[in-house]
Amino acid sequence: MSEFIKAVGTAEFEQDVIVKSQSIPVLIDFWAEWCAPCKQLMPVLHQLVDSLNGAVYLATVDTDVEQELAMNYGVRSLPTVLLMKNGEIVEQFMGVQPESEIRKLLEPHLTEAGENQVKEKASDDMQMALELIHQGQVLEAIPYLQTESSLDGKLLLIKIYLQEGVIDKAIESFEALNIEQKEEPQAQIIKSTLELIQIGQKSKKNELQAAIETTVSINPLQGIEQLLTLLSQTKAEDKEPVKKSLISAFNLIDDVKLVSQLRRKMASLIF
Repeated sequence: MSEFIKAVGTAEFEQDVIVKSQSIPVLIDFWAEWCAPCKQLMPVLHQLVDSLNGAVYLATVDTDVEQELAMNYGVRSLPTVLLMKNGEIVEQFMGVQPESEIRKLLEPHLTEAGENQVKEKASDDMQMALELIHQGQVLEAIPYLQTESSLDGKLLLIKIYLQEGVIDKAIESFEALNIEQKEEPQAQIIKSTLELIQIGQKSKKNELQAAIETTVSINPLQGIEQLLTLLSQTKAEDKEPVKKSLISAFNLIDDVKLVSQLRRKMASLIF
């Protein structure tokens, strides 16, 4: 199998998919042995990924073995392919697709990745950090990122702190950004994530902590649904932490129309 392709399960998913997606886009192919279309699509994906020579990574997930992963990512039919970038799902498709269509779906993300790679060449520390992350040595990348002056490097360091659960360091590194850097879209996502984590840390309610964990670590939309359910079950005087969690969680969703619908649903549960 190519060095850019790996079968992953729950144990490897965080390291080989979520963390890796911070540096390059990761295709996630949910398949099963009994699924004929899956077997048609797989060689197409393999050929495409090999042809891109490291610009994108492919993680294959056997849904018969990893049913919980498939459920967490809302997989309802096979094959389902997701594209993860910076820890977020940015594209997806179901069924067999020609290579040309998949390449078209990837292109906007690969172009941006290519531009970032050009910028990164100016920094030996950033290059070394990315190489270590590709090799799965995430903690070893931290010292190189701590001296990195680029915004990409600073945000990557914060994301690693978040992945490793070093929340104090993540907060400290975010606060060290200047005002302009904090307004960048990726920085705003990190800000909202930190807000959610801090609400969870202060709360004594297991249900709220669990909903926030789902929002931050598994699937923002799934977590928001949990938060909305919790809001409907919470007494009026205790709704504020749930409300604040939802406001921060909405910032993790990129679909403006969907967020508007979710806000209306939240409002209906408050008033």
